[in-house]
Amino acid sequence: MKNPALKVAFLYILFGILWILLSDMVVDWMFVERSTSTHAQTYKGWAFVLFSGLLFYFLIYREFKEKNKTQLELAKQKDFSDAVLDTAGVFVAVFDSEGRIVFTNETFEETLALKSEDIAGKACSEVFANPDLAYWIKNTSSKLADDEVENFYEADLETLSATLHIRWALSNLTSWKGEHDYFVLTGVDITQLVESERSAMHRLANIRALHEIDMAVSYHFELEKMLDVFLERLISRLSVDGADVFLIDTDRRVLRYAHGMGVIIGETDFRELPLEGTVPGSVALSGESYYGPLNIPGNPKCPRLERLLEMEVKDYHAVPLETRGRVLGVLEVFDMKEVHRNSEWNDFLQTLASQASLAIDVALMIDSLREGNKKIAEAYDQTLEVLAGTLEMRDMDTEEHSRRVTDLTIRLARKMGASDEELENIYRGALPHDIGKISVPDSVLLKKGPLTEEEWKVMRTHPVTAYEVLSQVEYLRPSLDIPYCHHERWDGSGYPRGLRGEEIPLSARIFAVVDVYDALTSDRPYRKAWSKEDTIEYLLENSGSQFDSDVVKEFLEILESYPPP
Repeated sequence: MKNPALKVAFLYILFGILWILLSDMVVDWMFVERSTSTHAQTYKGWAFVLFSGLLFYFLIYREFKEKNKTQLELAKQKDFSDAVLDTAGVFVAVFDSEGRIVFTNETFEETLALKSEDIAGKACSEVFANPDLAYWIKNTSSKLADDEVENFYEADLETLSATLHIRWALSNLTSWKGEHDYFVLTGVDITQLVESERSAMHRLANIRALHEIDMAVSYHFELEKMLDVFLERLISRLSVDGADVFLIDTDRRVLRYAHGMGVIIGETDFRELPLEGTVPGSVALSGESYYGPLNIPGNPKCPRLERLLEMEVKDYHAVPLETRGRVLGVLEVFDMKEVHRNSEWNDFLQTLASQASLAIDVALMIDSLREGNKKIAEAYDQTLEVLAGTLEMRDMDTEEHSRRVTDLTIRLARKMGASDEELENIYRGALPHDIGKISVPDSVLLKKGPLTEEEWKVMRTHPVTAYEVLSQVEYLRPSLDIPYCHHERWDGSGYPRGLRGEEIPLSARIFAVVDVYDALTSDRPYRKAWSKEDTIEYLLENSGSQFDSDVVKEFLEILESYPPP
């Protein structure tokens, strides 16, 4: 039987019935005389009291022992559950259907710095400072019967010592006291998990930023464009108000402003900083980063830093740009507010500075190579000019011819849409266009009268000679079209290869028109110079046969303003 009282009563009645039936039979059998039987009945009564008392004792003791054992087990289980929940850091609160809190565990109370008596009976909105959490509890508890209700919620919990990120769960506790429906709110502190996730996402974002910067600067070899991309990414990733780069000029012992971006740009009038007596200078000389205020001894005489102080720059960092064992300059980072920078932020700044150092080093090397190539190209061009002048000294009647046709050919080619690279090749081909005449004997080259057929054969070899001479110079190979093809004709009757139409390179077609114009308008030993009008008429007459008609058309438009004033 589950009811202990009913069980004891039943056993007592059963014992009484058996005692009455059996005890009378025993007394009658053992005591025949009436006087003796009377005393036996008295003893039987006392025996009944004694044995029934013992029976009650053992029955009640057994029931209480089982009950105490059960209560002890329940208490142990409760203590164990509470210990597990508290050790695991689980927050537990139970509240009724009206939203009043009826129970909280120790972890919950310690975290909120409240006592159970201060919490009991209060509504959720009175305990939780976060109104969104209180609203979620109220809204979710009214819809828990719906399986589609999301009964998990993550929110920050403000405590006296820190802000915790808690994952809350809400579930039913139906008829706990047989009076109401109760709800259990449990919370798990996932602050470390969230911070680890945020840190991982932040590091991933930094890696992506480094990759973006690396990809961006790889497309910009010019220093200013590269720094523009770099500083834009740096300001965005580090969440600062401004940044700039200074490069060292070792000869003049100064830091030269290279590029900047952000709020300070245009606010400070500076282009150079001395290496001595300034924070950036000391960073460049020592190779050690600087973090801290600007108003330190030794800085007040620096106008630029004084201006930064006037602008109320609160946060300042200067990092050396160092690569291959030498300092290239200094990267400065500014913020108009005081911000606590953790080690991860500082490490990323150092990483960005290292990446910038490599990019700047490459850009400077490329600039140096470009400058060197420019000087080499200028030396080549000067050599070509000297060579062309030397050839003209052999034939004084064509003096300055190469310079004039080169200048006019460049103008016409530019008008017809030639690129800068194509213009350079045209220049280097037009200047020595007659270099092949070096193989033509003076008796033919300097002859005062018309040439014989045999002499013309010799003269017509000079384009091939020019090709053979100039093609040995790799630098001039892209410029061979004019020396080799400027005597080809549109109708295919030219030399040396008899090319026709667009088989003739455009640069050679352009030069052919300019060359003939300059030759006809210049004095020769065997004739006087033609007038400009007669020469134009000749070009028009031979347009489409000797010359490309499109080139002639463009050339005549140039002649309207040629020679330039």
